[in-house]
Amino acid sequence: MSTSAIPPTSRASRIAAQVIEIIESQNLAPGSALPPERHLADLLEVSRPSLREALHILQARGAVNIKHGQGTYVAEPVVAQELRAAMISNTHDLNELFNAREVLEVPASNWAAEKATKEDIRMLRTTLNQIHEISSQVPVDFDQLQILDAKFHLTIVGIAGNRFINQTLGVLQDVMKMSMETTLRMPGRMEISSNQHREILAAIENGDGELAAKLTKAHISGARKTALAEAKRKTRS
Repeated sequence: MSTSAIPPTSRASRIAAQVIEIIESQNLAPGSALPPERHLADLLEVSRPSLREALHILQARGAVNIKHGQGTYVAEPVVAQELRAAMISNTHDLNELFNAREVLEVPASNWAAEKATKEDIRMLRTTLNQIHEISSQVPVDFDQLQILDAKFHLTIVGIAGNRFINQTLGVLQDVMKMSMETTLRMPGRMEISSNQHREILAAIENGDGELAAKLTKAHISGARKTALAEAKRKTRS
């Protein structure tokens, strides 16, 4: 069958699949902009009208958001939207939040040890240096410290390269924010967390996935105990 004989809908669906391949191969996170329409059409060797039709198909599927005059952006996957909706509609206790982190982060650390490049290690080390700098200030900017702490963990998850976990990074970030809200403020927790971060990074840099996973689990377990103890103290007071 010649290209001209392909039904328009089939052609648009094929192009839509190619766009999804680009999103996945470039590991574009929700909110990331796709290449400009002209560039994307040239890249896929298709006409701009056919590309527009494909993008509208993807928008209808919830895969992209088309913002007129601004461009096309990767949408948060349906699975992530559903997880976020569940978080909003239900009250999760601390144990559930830390369970979610453990399920996602422990295997991610193992995979990251297998895949981390020198540039990945450099990024992680830079984040740890920033955490040390913030921790050394008086007074400590705990809001910024929390952002950097979450960044360290999310970077490891990103390095792991698991597509499902990457699609839910936004939700995982919310889980981290909720679970870290008080732990970093507890006396001694910053120092313990900093030491554990360095150990996790060393295991990843050495390619020891089993150790990285073990250390990550211990790190999350320690944070859980601190958070639960603080929650219990507040309940009593």
